[in-house]
Amino acid sequence: MVESNESQAALRVMLIDDDPKRARWVQNSLREFGFDTCSIVAEPARMLKEISEHAPDVIIIDMESPGRDLLESLSVLAAHQPTPVVMFSEEEDPDYISRAVAAGVSTYLVGGIEPAKVRPIIEVALAQFRNFQGLRQALDDTRSELSARRTIDQAKLRVMQALNIDEQQAYEHMRKEAMNAGVRLATLARQIMETSTN
Repeated sequence: MVESNESQAALRVMLIDDDPKRARWVQNSLREFGFDTCSIVAEPARMLKEISEHAPDVIIIDMESPGRDLLESLSVLAAHQPTPVVMFSEEEDPDYISRAVAAGVSTYLVGGIEPAKVRPIIEVALAQFRNFQGLRQALDDTRSELSARRTIDQAKLRVMQALNIDEQQAYEHMRKEAMNAGVRLATLARQIMETSTN
C-alpha cells in the first residue's frame, strides 16, 4: 500500500466542491491514497482561473447539483487545456450526464465519493482520458493529412495549367521546388495556391 501511495505522490488533484466541510473530508481521503490536492475550488466560476494557475493532473468535481455554467467552463477547458475530469453528482438525468461527458468529463458517477474506490476511479478516468486524447490526435492528424493532399492536388492542377505539363511532371516540378526551398511539399502547395489567388 505504501509503495502504491508513493507512486501516486506526484499526481496533483484539483477538487471542486461547494461544501467546505465535505471538501476537507475528501481532501483528507485523497491524501490517504497519496494524491496531492493542489487547490480546492468552492465556486465553479473560479475553476478556469484556478486551473490555469495550478495546472492539475486531474480534476475531481463533487457537487450535488452542478449547473450549466460548470459545463460551459468544462467545455472551454476541454478545448484549450484538456484535463481528466471525474464528476461525482446526485444528478441522474441522462441528458445532463450526456452533456457532462460531451463537455469533457472523463468519468461521471452518481452519488458521493467513496474513499476506498477513489484511487481506481481516478486511474480509470486517466486511462479513458489518454485513450480519448490519442483518438482525437489521430483524427486531427488524418484531417491534416487529407487537407494537405487536397491542397497538393489543387496546386498540381495549377502548375499543370501554368506550364502546360502532365500530372507527373507537375508533381516532379513541385517536389524539386520544395526541396530547393527546403520546405515540405504541402507548404509549397499552399504557397502556390495563395500566389495564384492573389
